[in-house]
Amino acid sequence: MVRISMTTFATLALLLFTAPLRAATQCAESIDLTKLQTFSSKPRMFILSDILNEPDDSMSLVRYLLYANEFDTRGLCAVTSTWLRNSTHPEEMRKIVTAYGLVVDQLNCHVHPEFAYQPAEHFLSLITSGPPVFGKKALNMSLSEGAQRLIAALEESNESLHVAVWGGVNTLAQALQHMSQTMMTPVPGSGAHWPDIFYIVSIHGWNNYDQATWPGINSGNGPDPTKTLNPWLDANIRLGPLGAVYPQVEFGMEGDTPSWLWLVQNGLGYSDHIEWGSWGGRYLRATDLVDWVSPEVDGNLWSDITEQAIGADGILHSENKASIWRWRDAMQDDFAERIQWTLTNNFSAVAHPPILVINGHGGPDPVFMKATENGTFILDASDTIDVDRPQDDSQLDYAWLLYIDVTTSAPLPYPGEIKLESLAPPASDPVLANNTAGFQNFTLGPKVQVTTPPISINGQTGESNPDIHIVLQVTNTAGIHPIRRYKRVIFSYN
Repeated sequence: MVRISMTTFATLALLLFTAPLRAATQCAESIDLTKLQTFSSKPRMFILSDILNEPDDSMSLVRYLLYANEFDTRGLCAVTSTWLRNSTHPEEMRKIVTAYGLVVDQLNCHVHPEFAYQPAEHFLSLITSGPPVFGKKALNMSLSEGAQRLIAALEESNESLHVAVWGGVNTLAQALQHMSQTMMTPVPGSGAHWPDIFYIVSIHGWNNYDQATWPGINSGNGPDPTKTLNPWLDANIRLGPLGAVYPQVEFGMEGDTPSWLWLVQNGLGYSDHIEWGSWGGRYLRATDLVDWVSPEVDGNLWSDITEQAIGADGILHSENKASIWRWRDAMQDDFAERIQWTLTNNFSAVAHPPILVINGHGGPDPVFMKATENGTFILDASDTIDVDRPQDDSQLDYAWLLYIDVTTSAPLPYPGEIKLESLAPPASDPVLANNTAGFQNFTLGPKVQVTTPPISINGQTGESNPDIHIVLQVTNTAGIHPIRRYKRVIFSYN
């Protein structure tokens, strides 16, 4: 079975290079790295990039490599696009990966050894090029190296392959055409050749990018733009060998990054649930399951959804971009601290993500709980680990967020009040009006009591209360840049 997640935030459309080997850098301290965060799996990722069309693709690749230990990268393919029609630039990818090779040993002094960063040679071997022509012309050409590599990535595993589209998609089109002609048959009675492909896109008029969700990474009506502009990036990102290849912003910072940022394993985003929200935004299925066509065919198009967030101006903003820009401080601070990792092999010199634990459940995966009518539940995160100071959590700040946008999924009040009460508040007020992510009335402290509302039946659908999403955000404040991690608790009545 072929299963592809295709994520595109720019437009809607349907080799081996060996760097000089370097001696491994020894970590400066004897730290037990096996006590750091692990993950249950790694999302499989294949990137299509019209790199050098403008600087933002190069920026996105620099950031991606700093999170690459959390992914199973299956391909880096240079492609054309409407803005780069007659050439591809895999050499720019090689330049950035070679710079990454100068810092990978330092990076591996800051992560669990089972989730180590791969050597530069691994990524260099994955760099290919799609057809050097624009659009459908590629379908009349021989199969490109990039399309061959994409087909190989699909064939080597039954796990989903996430195709992040930073440019044109004729490499993907070549691969699907070839597979249609040589491997596949339609689903009987449906006319669908590819029922396992699901698409995450912003739908808007041609070139009307401002209507999309993805510009929330560098624009939007409510956020402070400081951390997306060159002065801040000069001071905090363009440091060391890898930071040196992060180019200056020309049109906007990293418009392609949301295509994979939602899969970063920080406890907020999940590969099967982009509708839950993440650093890369939140998207909903555009149609209900279309089982009236065929039981094998879902409505596999996911698109924009509006969120409400308090902006830096103190005003409540309602827009699709808010699902990204509300997390801007978190994602930029995290990026900057990983740049700090590239500068030192000394674990104690920088900060690291805490390991969140709620009611004995550790790691980034969500906690599922059965809701009851007017029920009370204790959520205790006291066992959360500050990996930098295992015996001291005084540098950790705890905040419990009711993610009401996910809980309601419509601009309607939730049928009944959801109460969060701090049972172990800090010295300050246990409830604050809003935070940097634009949430209102969030609750402080490592331990809270949750009261779930009575059951209410929707008169039209017959459905009862939707799931309640509560997100714990824990911030390590000890480093140059604060590091935030999350753990989601989902209360379900069903």
